[in-house]
Amino acid sequence: MKRVLVLTTIERAFYSSVIKYQLLEPFTELATRDKKNKYVYVGLVPINQWTSKDGLIKNFILYKKYRTQLKKWLAQNNISCSFLPVLFPLRCKHFYLGITGLVFYVINSLPILFCIVLRHRINFIHSRNYPASVLVSFVNRVLGIPYVFDMRDVYPEKGIEAGIFGKESWSYRLWKFIERRLIKSASYVITTSEPFKEYVQTNFHPSKVIFLPNCVNPLRFKPDNTTRKTMREKYGLSNKFVLLHSGAFGTPKDLFLILKYFLHFKTIKTNTHLVILYGMNKDVPYILSSAKKAGVQEGDLTVLSLSPDEVPKYILLGDVGLHLESMAIATPYGIGVKDGEYLSSGLPIIVTKWQEGIAPFVTKYNAGIVIDTLMDSTKSEENLLKNYDIIKQNGFKLVDEILSLRQNVNKLGEVYLC
Repeated sequence: MKRVLVLTTIERAFYSSVIKYQLLEPFTELATRDKKNKYVYVGLVPINQWTSKDGLIKNFILYKKYRTQLKKWLAQNNISCSFLPVLFPLRCKHFYLGITGLVFYVINSLPILFCIVLRHRINFIHSRNYPASVLVSFVNRVLGIPYVFDMRDVYPEKGIEAGIFGKESWSYRLWKFIERRLIKSASYVITTSEPFKEYVQTNFHPSKVIFLPNCVNPLRFKPDNTTRKTMREKYGLSNKFVLLHSGAFGTPKDLFLILKYFLHFKTIKTNTHLVILYGMNKDVPYILSSAKKAGVQEGDLTVLSLSPDEVPKYILLGDVGLHLESMAIATPYGIGVKDGEYLSSGLPIIVTKWQEGIAPFVTKYNAGIVIDTLMDSTKSEENLLKNYDIIKQNGFKLVDEILSLRQNVNKLGEVYLC
C-alpha cells in the first residue's frame, strides 16, 4: 500500500482555487477509484498567509471557515488533511526565494516535514512546486522515499519575471542547480504542457515525464443558455458580441495588449464589448483608468470583481475567451487554467502565438484562433465569426480529449494505480 503525502508549501493552501481544483480535485477523484492506497494532504502555510492585512480578525475567521470546509470535503473522499503554520518566508510576495530566504525556509520547514512523514508512515510523496520539492529531496536522501516532482512552472525563470532576482544573480544560478538535482532524483516529473515536457526531457533526461495540463471539470464549467441569457440581460449585453478575459494577467503588459486587441476586433465587428473578470477589487480602478488611456470607451467595457466560485456563472457572459500574453521568459511553457474553462463553457478562445502550450491544440482542433500581436490582419477573426458554431463544438472536443478532469485523473492513475 502506498501512503502518499500530497505536499504544497508557501501557498495559501486552504484558500487558493488553483490548489483546490488543479491539485486536490484530481486527487479526490483518484481516491474514489483507489481503495488500496492512503492519501494525506499537507499545506505548510507561512504565518502571513493565515489572514490578510485588511480585516485581520474577520479574514482569519473567514479562512478558518474555508479550512473547515476543505477538510470536510477531503475527509469525505478518504483524504486526511493538515494545514501547518511556518515562519518563513515572512512576506507573501516571497514565493520566489532568494538564497537567504531559501536557507531560512529550509531550516524552519524541514523538521516539520520529517515529523509529518514519520507520523503518517509516508512511503511516497507528491510534491507540488519547487520549494516543496527542495524539502522533499532531503527526505528522499535521508529516508529513501520516492517522490513526484510536480513542477507547475519554470520557477527560476518566473522568479526573474517577478523581479525577485536577476538572470546573472547567484539566486538564479542556485535554483537552476537545484532544478537539475530535483528532476534527476524524482521518480516522476509532472509538466503542464508539451513544450515544458520537451524542455525537461531535452535538458535533464529524467526517468519519466508526464504531461498533466491544468484541467477543467465540465460539470462546473458548462454551457447554460438560460443562465447566459439572464446574465447578459442583467449587464445589458444581449445584443453585444462579448470578448471576455477571466483571471489575472500573465505579465504587466498583458492588460494593454488585451485593450489594444479589443479595439482591433471592434473594427471587424462594431457591436463588440469587452468584459474583464478579475479577482481583486482594489485593482478595478487601475483597469478602468488603463482602458481610458488606451482609448476604450466607457460603455464598451465591463469590469467585475468576483470570487472563484462565481466564475463559472459569469464566464457565460462571453462569446469568445481571451488569453493574450506578451512574450516573456516563461510564456511558452504553460496552459492556462482559463483555457479549459473558456472551452468547456462554450467559448472559442483567442491566444497569442507565443503560448506554445495551448496554441498548437487550438490550431489542431480548430477551437479558436492564434494571433500575432502585430494585429495587421483580420482574416483569422473573420473566419472565427463565419464558422463560430463549428469552432465552438471543436472546443468541447479539445476539452474532452486533452483538458478534462477525467483525462487528468487518468494520467495521475499511471503513477498511483500502477
